[in-house]
Amino acid sequence: MPRAADTRAKILEVAEAEFAAEGYAGAHLQKIAEQVGVRKTALYYYFDSKAALYGAVLESILEDLDRVVAAALETSETPEHQLEELVTRFNAMLAEKPNCARILLRVFVDRPPGLTATLLPTLTRVIGRVMSCYRRGVDAGTFRRISTRHFFLSSFGLMLFHYAAPAFSAGVLGIEDVFTGPVVAWRRDEVLSLLRDGVLARPDEAKS
Repeated sequence: MPRAADTRAKILEVAEAEFAAEGYAGAHLQKIAEQVGVRKTALYYYFDSKAALYGAVLESILEDLDRVVAAALETSETPEHQLEELVTRFNAMLAEKPNCARILLRVFVDRPPGLTATLLPTLTRVIGRVMSCYRRGVDAGTFRRISTRHFFLSSFGLMLFHYAAPAFSAGVLGIEDVFTGPVVAWRRDEVLSLLRDGVLARPDEAKS
Protein backbone atom coordinates (compact mmCIF):
# COMPACT_ATOMS: atom_id res chain seq x y z
CA MET A 1 0.00 0.00 0.00
CA PRO A 2 1.87 3.09 -1.23
CA ARG A 3 -0.41 5.42 0.74
CA ALA A 4 0.24 3.58 4.00
CA ALA A 5 3.98 3.57 3.30
CA ASP A 6 3.89 7.31 2.61
CA THR A 7 1.98 7.96 5.83
CA ARG A 8 4.44 5.89 7.84
CA ALA A 9 7.36 7.77 6.31
CA LYS A 10 5.69 11.11 7.09
CA ILE A 11 5.09 10.03 10.70
CA LEU A 12 8.76 9.14 11.08
CA GLU A 13 9.85 12.44 9.53
CA VAL A 14 7.65 14.53 11.84
CA ALA A 15 8.46 12.38 14.88
CA GLU A 16 12.19 12.76 14.25
CA ALA A 17 11.86 16.55 14.37
CA GLU A 18 9.65 16.42 17.47
CA PHE A 19 11.96 14.07 19.38
CA ALA A 20 14.98 16.15 18.38
CA ALA A 21 13.37 19.33 19.68
CA GLU A 22 11.65 18.01 22.80
CA GLY A 23 13.38 14.76 23.72
CA TYR A 24 11.49 11.56 24.43
CA ALA A 25 9.74 12.81 27.57
CA GLY A 26 8.70 16.13 26.07
CA ALA A 27 7.45 14.85 22.70
CA HIS A 28 3.68 14.48 22.30
CA LEU A 29 1.95 12.03 19.99
CA GLN A 30 -0.99 14.43 19.58
CA LYS A 31 1.33 17.10 18.22
CA ILE A 32 2.96 14.60 15.86
CA ALA A 33 -0.43 13.41 14.61
CA GLU A 34 -1.63 16.98 13.97
CA GLN A 35 1.45 17.77 11.89
CA VAL A 36 1.07 14.57 9.90
CA GLY A 37 -2.62 15.31 9.35
CA VAL A 38 -4.08 12.19 10.99
CA ARG A 39 -5.87 11.39 14.22
CA LYS A 40 -3.73 10.40 17.18
CA THR A 41 -5.38 6.97 17.20
CA ALA A 42 -4.18 6.47 13.61
CA LEU A 43 -0.58 6.54 14.82
CA TYR A 44 -1.19 3.28 16.64
CA TYR A 45 -1.93 1.57 13.33
CA TYR A 46 1.74 2.08 12.46
CA PHE A 47 3.37 2.13 15.91
CA ASP A 48 1.82 0.55 18.97
CA SER A 49 3.34 3.00 21.45
CA LYS A 50 5.39 6.17 21.81
CA ALA A 51 8.39 4.01 22.69
CA ALA A 52 7.91 1.98 19.49
CA LEU A 53 7.80 5.17 17.41
CA TYR A 54 10.94 6.49 19.07
CA GLY A 55 12.61 3.15 18.53
CA ALA A 56 11.83 3.32 14.81
CA VAL A 57 13.33 6.81 14.60
CA LEU A 58 16.46 5.64 16.40
CA GLU A 59 16.72 2.55 14.21
CA SER A 60 16.73 4.68 11.06
CA ILE A 61 19.40 7.03 12.41
CA LEU A 62 21.63 4.26 13.73
CA GLU A 63 21.37 2.34 10.47
CA ASP A 64 22.47 5.46 8.58
CA LEU A 65 25.36 5.91 11.01
CA ASP A 66 26.34 2.26 10.65
CA ARG A 67 26.41 2.58 6.85
CA VAL A 68 28.53 5.73 7.03
CA VAL A 69 31.06 4.14 9.40
CA ALA A 70 31.22 0.91 7.40
CA ALA A 71 31.74 2.76 4.11
CA ALA A 72 34.63 4.70 5.65
CA LEU A 73 36.33 1.93 7.60
CA GLU A 74 35.57 -1.39 5.91
CA THR A 75 38.14 -0.78 3.16
CA SER A 76 41.74 -1.69 2.37
CA GLU A 77 42.90 1.92 2.68
CA THR A 78 45.44 3.07 5.28
CA PRO A 79 44.18 3.92 8.77
CA GLU A 80 44.93 7.61 8.14
CA HIS A 81 42.84 7.60 4.97
CA GLN A 82 40.05 5.72 6.75
CA LEU A 83 40.03 8.32 9.52
CA GLU A 84 39.76 11.12 6.96
CA GLU A 85 36.91 9.31 5.22
CA LEU A 86 35.12 8.77 8.53
CA VAL A 87 35.30 12.46 9.41
CA THR A 88 34.20 13.51 5.93
CA ARG A 89 31.28 11.11 5.73
CA PHE A 90 30.06 11.58 9.31
CA ASN A 91 30.30 15.36 9.01
CA ALA A 92 28.25 15.21 5.81
CA MET A 93 25.62 12.99 7.42
CA LEU A 94 25.20 15.32 10.40
CA ALA A 95 25.00 18.37 8.13
CA GLU A 96 22.47 16.80 5.76
CA LYS A 97 20.21 15.63 8.60
CA PRO A 98 19.98 18.45 11.16
CA ASN A 99 17.91 16.41 13.65
CA CYS A 100 20.36 13.51 13.71
CA ALA A 101 23.00 14.98 16.03
CA ARG A 102 20.44 16.20 18.56
CA ILE A 103 18.75 12.81 18.77
CA LEU A 104 22.06 10.95 19.02
CA LEU A 105 23.14 13.22 21.85
CA ARG A 106 19.86 12.62 23.66
CA VAL A 107 20.29 8.87 23.26
CA PHE A 108 23.54 8.92 25.22
CA VAL A 109 22.35 11.44 27.81
CA ASP A 110 18.79 10.27 28.45
CA ARG A 111 19.01 6.51 27.71
CA PRO A 112 15.42 6.52 26.36
CA PRO A 113 13.25 3.40 26.11
CA GLY A 114 13.73 3.31 22.34
CA LEU A 115 17.31 2.15 22.85
CA THR A 116 16.30 -1.47 23.13
CA ALA A 117 18.28 -4.66 22.84
CA THR A 118 17.52 -4.73 19.11
CA LEU A 119 19.32 -1.40 18.59
CA LEU A 120 22.27 -1.90 20.91
CA PRO A 121 24.10 -4.29 18.55
CA THR A 122 24.14 -1.62 15.85
CA LEU A 123 25.51 0.98 18.24
CA THR A 124 28.06 -1.49 19.58
CA ARG A 125 29.15 -2.33 16.03
CA VAL A 126 29.67 1.35 15.19
CA ILE A 127 31.78 1.93 18.29
CA GLY A 128 33.75 -1.26 17.69
CA ARG A 129 34.58 -0.34 14.10
CA VAL A 130 35.91 3.09 15.07
CA MET A 131 37.99 1.71 17.93
CA SER A 132 39.37 -1.10 15.74
CA CYS A 133 40.43 1.44 13.13
CA TYR A 134 42.35 3.33 15.75
CA ARG A 135 44.02 0.18 17.06
CA ARG A 136 45.09 -0.73 13.52
CA GLY A 137 46.61 2.71 13.15
CA VAL A 138 48.52 2.35 16.41
CA ASP A 139 49.80 -1.10 15.41
CA ALA A 140 50.94 0.29 12.04
CA GLY A 141 52.79 3.15 13.72
CA THR A 142 50.45 5.71 12.12
CA PHE A 143 48.58 6.81 15.22
CA ARG A 144 49.89 7.75 18.62
CA ARG A 145 49.47 5.17 21.35
CA ILE A 146 46.76 6.83 23.41
CA SER A 147 43.59 5.42 24.95
CA THR A 148 41.41 3.97 22.21
CA ARG A 149 38.30 4.53 24.29
CA HIS A 150 39.19 8.16 24.91
CA PHE A 151 39.91 8.57 21.21
CA PHE A 152 36.39 7.42 20.39
CA LEU A 153 34.77 9.65 23.01
CA SER A 154 36.83 12.69 22.02
CA SER A 155 36.42 12.36 18.26
CA PHE A 156 32.73 11.43 18.41
CA GLY A 157 31.95 14.30 20.76
CA LEU A 158 34.03 16.69 18.67
CA MET A 159 31.86 16.01 15.65
CA LEU A 160 28.50 15.55 17.34
CA PHE A 161 28.29 18.60 19.64
CA HIS A 162 28.87 21.12 16.86
CA TYR A 163 25.68 20.03 15.07
CA ALA A 164 23.69 19.09 18.18
CA ALA A 165 23.96 22.67 19.47
CA PRO A 166 23.81 24.64 16.19
CA ALA A 167 22.79 27.98 17.69
CA PHE A 168 25.62 27.86 20.23
CA SER A 169 28.14 26.77 17.59
CA ALA A 170 27.03 29.52 15.24
CA GLY A 171 27.39 32.10 18.01
CA VAL A 172 30.89 30.96 18.89
CA LEU A 173 31.93 30.97 15.21
CA GLY A 174 30.28 34.32 14.53
CA ILE A 175 28.07 33.00 11.74
CA GLU A 176 24.34 32.62 11.16
CA ASP A 177 23.97 28.98 10.18
CA VAL A 178 26.25 25.96 10.68
CA PHE A 179 24.40 23.99 8.00
CA THR A 180 25.45 26.07 4.97
CA GLY A 181 27.82 24.41 2.50
CA PRO A 182 30.90 26.58 3.18
CA VAL A 183 30.55 26.24 6.95
CA VAL A 184 30.06 22.47 6.71
CA ALA A 185 33.28 22.23 4.68
CA TRP A 186 35.03 24.55 7.15
CA ARG A 187 33.98 22.34 10.06
CA ARG A 188 35.18 19.20 8.26
CA ASP A 189 38.59 20.74 7.60
CA GLU A 190 38.99 22.00 11.16
CA VAL A 191 38.08 18.61 12.65
CA LEU A 192 40.51 16.86 10.31
CA SER A 193 43.26 19.29 11.30
CA LEU A 194 42.61 18.78 15.01
CA LEU A 195 42.56 15.00 14.72
CA ARG A 196 45.69 14.86 12.58
CA ASP A 197 47.56 16.99 15.10
CA GLY A 198 46.23 14.93 17.98
CA VAL A 199 46.53 11.35 16.77
CA LEU A 200 49.14 11.06 14.04
CA ALA A 201 52.37 9.63 15.38
CA ARG A 202 55.26 12.05 15.73
CA PRO A 203 58.77 11.25 14.48
CA ASP A 204 60.03 10.67 18.01
CA GLU A 205 57.21 8.21 18.81
CA ALA A 206 58.69 5.02 17.47
CA LYS A 207 56.48 2.06 16.73
CA SER A 208 56.56 -0.30 19.68
